[in-house]
Amino acid sequence: MDMIDNNIDDELLAKFFENNRIDDIPDDGFSNRVMHHLPKHNEWINTLWTAACAIAIVIYFIIRNGFNVIKLAIFNIFGDVSGAAVSFKWGDLTPILIYIGIVTVTLVAAYNVIMRERHVV
Repeated sequence: MDMIDNNIDDELLAKFFENNRIDDIPDDGFSNRVMHHLPKHNEWINTLWTAACAIAIVIYFIIRNGFNVIKLAIFNIFGDVSGAAVSFKWGDLTPILIYIGIVTVTLVAAYNVIMRERHVV
């Protein structure tokens, strides 16, 4: 019911804005004069600041041995995953748990397909 209401609302909004569209308002070049008199942006300062921060981050990363920290984190994650895989007890896995898992995955997949079809229409 919500999707139908949303579609009706969208159609009403589209019709409203189509009928009440405002064309360009003539201003005799006022907008261009205002834009011309605005102060210039100092984009080179922004670029310089970004470059300085990037260089500072790279230097900090090198000084604090960032590569070793990343390498250690990857090895720890790999060790945790491999340890969990090795220590899994297949004897605790009963047929009812397998059935519940299959049913859950099937229901979630069906729900996702149904919701995707509703959004496409």
